Parts: sequence; C-alpha cells; structure tokens
Amino acid sequence: MSTTYHHAPIRRILLALDTATHSLAAFEAATALAARLDAELHALFVEDINLLRLAALPFARETCLTSATTRRLQNPDMERALRAEATRAQATLATVATRLNVRWSFQVTRGQMAAQVSEAAVETDLIALTFSGSVPAGLAHIAATMETVMQGAPCPLLMLPPGAAIRPPFVVIYDGSPASVRALRLAGQLAEAEGKGVTVLLVAAEPSKARQLRIEVDAVLAEANVIPQYPALPHPDVAAIARAVRAASAGTLVMAAESPVFNGEVRRRLLEKLEIAALLTR
Repeated sequence: MSTTYHHAPIRRILLALDTATHSLAAFEAATALAARLDAELHALFVEDINLLRLAALPFARETCLTSATTRRLQNPDMERALRAEATRAQATLATVATRLNVRWSFQVTRGQMAAQVSEAAVETDLIALTFSGSVPAGLAHIAATMETVMQGAPCPLLMLPPGAAIRPPFVVIYDGSPASVRALRLAGQLAEAEGKGVTVLLVAAEPSKARQLRIEVDAVLAEANVIPQYPALPHPDVAAIARAVRAASAGTLVMAAESPVFNGEVRRRLLEKLEIAALLTR
C-alpha cells in the first residue's frame, strides 16, 4: 500500500436543505466545518416537488394549529410557504456564516432531494445532509437518501443528525484500502485542528494483520501531530462497529463510503444506528 496519497482538498461544501431538514444546529455544524477547512459553504434549498403535487390535489387540506380550522390547501399557498422557508434559511445561513467569517452562497431549486443534490455535486467537494425530525425515522430517511446520492455523486458525504457537529473524539474505520487511507488522512486533519487524538478501528481478524495495519496507520499519520489509539475490529458487522464506536465515545465517525469489508447494506444499517456526525470519504 502506498502512503504517499493525499486526498483532494475540500474547498466547497454543499449543504442540502429542504423544509424538513434545515435547523440552526445544522447551519452551525456545516459552517464550523467550512471555517475549519477554509472552504466555501453553498446551501442548496430544494423545494420538494412532491409537496407541490400534493397541494395541487383537490382533496388537500391544511389545519391551522392556533385556531384548529381547516381549509383547502392550494398550490400558490404551498409555493408561498416554500419561498418563506427558503428566505428564513438564507437569513440564518447569512448570520452564522458572517459570524464565523465563512464564504457562502445560497441557491433555491425544485425537484426531489437526491436528484437535485446529485446534479449539484459535480461542483462541490463535500455534501452535507441533515434532518430535524425524530431520530429513528430521520436516521432511516437520511441513510437511504445518502445511499441514493452516493450512486450519482463521487464526492464525500457528511451525515448530520439533530444536534450533531464535527467534533472529537474522532473515530476512523481502517481496512488498508486506498479509500480508508483517505478517511484516515481526513480524520487526522480534523483531529490535529482540534489538538486531539484519533481512534483507529483496525479491521483485522488476525493479530498479524492488525500489526500490519498499525504500521500503515503510523506512516499515514506521521505528518499529523496526533496520537492514535488502535482497538481491533475483527468482525466488521453492523453491531460490532456500532459497539466499537460507542465504546470510543465517538463525536465523529470517519469511514470510507466504499469499503472491501462491508457492502452498502451494512453501511446503510450502520448509519441508521448512529446519532453522531458521520463523514464518508470517496
């Protein structure tokens, strides 16, 4: 394995938003990451085409929470509501980005989230996805969305559950593949910026393999001023990885989006179990 590979710098972060996902915590987390990496933050607000189609149906109704009155929901009403949400999101981003001195931009588009994000991904280095709903249902939704986006977007992805941020302790899954080298380098970069160490989960069934992987990790992190820890991960199934991540009290998990040791189904099920930020490198 070559240890001379350097991942491409992250210069532009795409924060995907819609009416159900944007929150102050999401803006804070994405903007803080952009500040740490000296990157531009581009927010893409997606007007959900399915909501507009629903509003066009003759039986669509909305109920006012304060008066409990019900009236017919019409397409112009939904369009106005979406514009108002986009305006609020843009104002929030402007406030947070200005405070952290981050370059930012804001775009409104219409369609389905995964398709719109995949189309915009050609001009970005990292995609951040978030949600603001309940954790079990929201995690399942965002994990499924990430799987769809990964099919059409070659760049790394970031999952931000409610209240999550890119923070230590940083835990990375390392299996010796080129993709996991990129994950390790990024974890090292983030940990060094925080003055913290890195927990490296070594995917190795045999002690000899674990020793080999540890030598590789030491070589990759030689340039970073971080102290790694090396718990072994002999069986990289969903339950074992989730236990190891929790045992490390992880604040952020960094892993390869495509790994030779687990498939997309394992990856999706793992993301559904995590309530921390997860960075998937490519």
